Order: sequence, then C-alpha cells, then structure tokens
Amino acid sequence: MTRRNMKSAAHSQLRPQGGPLLKNLVATALTRLGQRRADVERDLQRINRRVPPSPGDGEHYNDSFVFQGSSPDHEMFMSRLAFRGDGDSAEVWVFLDLGGRKLVNLNPIVHGVSRTDTQISAGGLTYTYDPQADTWRITYDGPLDGAERGQIEMEYHPRSAIYLSSRDMDPGATGKAMAEMPWSRAYFQKLGSERQVRMEQGGALRGEVRLDGERSALDLRAFRDHSWGKRDWSFLNRYIWNIIALQRPLHIDGEAYDYFCFTIADYGTSFRHLVAGWIAGPHHVRPIVAASDMGAIAAGGEIPARYPIHFQPKNGPLLSGVVSRLGTAQPWLMQNGRFEVNEAYCQVTLEGIEGQGMSELGFSSRCGIPRPWFT
Repeated sequence: MTRRNMKSAAHSQLRPQGGPLLKNLVATALTRLGQRRADVERDLQRINRRVPPSPGDGEHYNDSFVFQGSSPDHEMFMSRLAFRGDGDSAEVWVFLDLGGRKLVNLNPIVHGVSRTDTQISAGGLTYTYDPQADTWRITYDGPLDGAERGQIEMEYHPRSAIYLSSRDMDPGATGKAMAEMPWSRAYFQKLGSERQVRMEQGGALRGEVRLDGERSALDLRAFRDHSWGKRDWSFLNRYIWNIIALQRPLHIDGEAYDYFCFTIADYGTSFRHLVAGWIAGPHHVRPIVAASDMGAIAAGGEIPARYPIHFQPKNGPLLSGVVSRLGTAQPWLMQNGRFEVNEAYCQVTLEGIEGQGMSELGFSSRCGIPRPWFT
C-alpha cells in the first residue's frame, strides 16, 4: 500500500464521525453557546493559582497541576499535585525515569492540606509561580522508592502558546462527539454537571535531582497542565494522553509547531469518541479536531510497546506517527482501585520528525479489561 493510500485509509477511520447532519449542527451550536466570553476571561485568571470548588461541586471536584519533562536520552520527570473535594486532601505523584532507573514517591495520598488559593504544596512537593518572570519553581524533598531521600529543584519556563479548553477546544469536533450519543434530558443534565477546564502549555524544565546526595542535572523539554472541575474517574471507560516535544519544528501553513498533546477518551455515557489536544509553537496553538479510533489501541487492556497515531489539527493536514513506550511504566490506582492511570517515557516519530515525552493510558475496571490489579 502506498503512503498516499495509507493516509487515505487512516483518514477514513478518524473519530468522531458524528451523527446525522442536523444533529451535528445542533450539537455544535450548543457547544458554541457553552463557550461564553466571561467564562474564558475568568479561566485565564485562574490558570496560575488554585481554583477552589464552587457550591455543589461535590466530592469528585479536582484541581490538578502537572509538570512533566523529557529528553532524547531517556530521561523523564513527572509530578502532579491534585487537590480533591473541598481541597483538604491531595494526590501527590513524583515519578522519575533516569535511563531506565525508576524512582517514585511512596505516599501518593496526603490529608490535612492547606486550603489557601495560593499555596500549591503537599507531601513534600511544592509549586511556586513567579508572575514577574512567568516561571514556576518545582521542588520535592522526601522518600522515593529507589532512594532513601530524593531532592528535586527545577524551574519551568514557557516556550509555547497556551491551550485553554474553554477557549480553544473546537466546537465542531465536540459537537460531532455529542451527536454520536443518544440524547435525553438525563444526558444533558449529566453533561452539564461534568464541566472541566484544562490549560496546557509546552516549555522547558531545568534543574537538578539529588538522590541520597548524588547530584544529576536535568535539561528537559516540558509541559505543564492545570485542570479544574469535576473528575469522577468512574465516569471514564478509557483514555489515551500523549504529550510530546518534537526535536525540530513541524511546519504547517508557514507556522512552526514543536509541541503537541494527543488526547482521545471514551467518557462513559457522555462521549464515546471525545477528541481533545493541540499542536503549538511559540505564537500559535491549533486544536486537534479528529484522531485515531481508540478502539484500535490497547482495546483489550494490554498496553502495546508501539502504537500508531493519526490526527488532524484544525484547518490542517492529517498527521501520522508512531509512539514507542520505552520506559518502565508507573501505574497509579484511583478511587479504591477502580481506575488505573499508567504512564511511561516514550519516543515518537511524527511525519518523519523525532520527539519524546510521556504516554499515559487510563482504564476503568468496569469495562471488564483484565488488568492484573482488577482481578
């Protein structure tokens, strides 16, 4: 099969495919109505600080901060601070893969956390934002599985335009995903209760790691992620999240793009083929509007070492690549083991351009997927 025919076949399998024309149009219009300018302006003010829950948000409220970075030399750092419910407990993740040496924090759930809007800290992990320099300081001091004491000091510097879901997520793509679902009053009530906002941005992480006093310098291409809103892991069936930094820019319509986030999700009874993500360069960000059918990737729960990806940025060409998970995987179990988040260092080839980052897959136990810890 020629490359052109392969592209054509991949394009025909992209999701979401939508429903009848009228249903697509109505769903797109409803999505546009939800992108209110006042909400976007408020969200832009929230991206660098904690966002407390609003009345009625309930126990599944989530305010999550992530910093992740990687290098071509098989080095990866990932950390996450997620404040749950009313903000007095947090999920704390620290994960290092240094050339195959895996280190992970030992206490992923912390209770009695400060509820301040500005302090982003728990379990020895702290994020501090400097608005004058527009940089973040990431520090960790505590035990790691693989070292009695781990000390991390890094700075994050932005390098790309910001993706903000309430502003940049494409209403046409979301509308098609809605149109694939059966509609009812209960469907729209549930959909309205699940609002979540996400910002993501490419950048650089530089600093050092000290493991039992032994120092290692890190210089990583990086991402930051801040999301807030309802996150009930039990609503999700499966998802795939790839965050990738390319080693040289991909050019589309004269613009350079060197970071991309590829996200596809089966979000229970809300969306079967929700497509999110973006490609970004220093000045421009484009949402992804169509992507691979997730049913073709890890459908049986066996995470592949390599898998193809296909996606289309808005007003752009179909892009194709291959993701290779090379690192030691780290699983995190959510909601009493009912949902697994599994992440690993990965390398990618996208349209002939090399890159690296993190491959994260999520699985719900209710899908009947035979993960070892679900049995």
